[in-house]
Amino acid sequence: MLRAHPEKGPLRRLFDHRSNELWRAADRTRSRWIIAFALSPLLAVLCAVAIGMAVWNTEISGARAESLHRHRVSATTVGEAVRAPPEPSNGVRTATAQTVWEYPSSHRHRDRVPVPADTPVGGTVVVWVDDAGRETAAPPAGSELASAAVAAGVGAFAVFALSAGGVVRLGLRRVEVRSLAEWGREWEFVEPHWSGRQRRGPGAEDD
Repeated sequence: MLRAHPEKGPLRRLFDHRSNELWRAADRTRSRWIIAFALSPLLAVLCAVAIGMAVWNTEISGARAESLHRHRVSATTVGEAVRAPPEPSNGVRTATAQTVWEYPSSHRHRDRVPVPADTPVGGTVVVWVDDAGRETAAPPAGSELASAAVAAGVGAFAVFALSAGGVVRLGLRRVEVRSLAEWGREWEFVEPHWSGRQRRGPGAEDD
């Protein structure tokens, strides 16, 4: 009893290496490049997520280690708040004032630090200092860490997607060049039979 062979799916036909007069090797290679290009966004997303998570974990670990050496202390202003010119980048006006604080205990420090514009003399402000009591920047906020991770992920996605597009384009170009060369060689073989040039000779009769 004869059994009907199940019809092959498109992917199975694509990767079938058996000869097919209507499905040339260049066609299979070209289709594989197209499939690779179609899958490249998914791979780019996976790569972006992996790199973003790696950056997030690195930033979190660094922030935790850095926070061990950042201390929040109360300081007292001993001078009036002076507004600085607007920053060119965002136009925000900030104010600074001479401020004193103690950190570590019994170690007095004096410096001009950023304060709210309406801070009066003798007012209390919060200052972040290092282990030696010197004024320093506050630990990075969670939003800053998240922004860094997202930026790294987006950058990785863009690089991977552009690289994949370039590689696929180069691969398709090479396939096209080889395909045209193959067509040229086959045409040189077929054209004399197709056009009848081989039947023409010195003794052929003129029309």
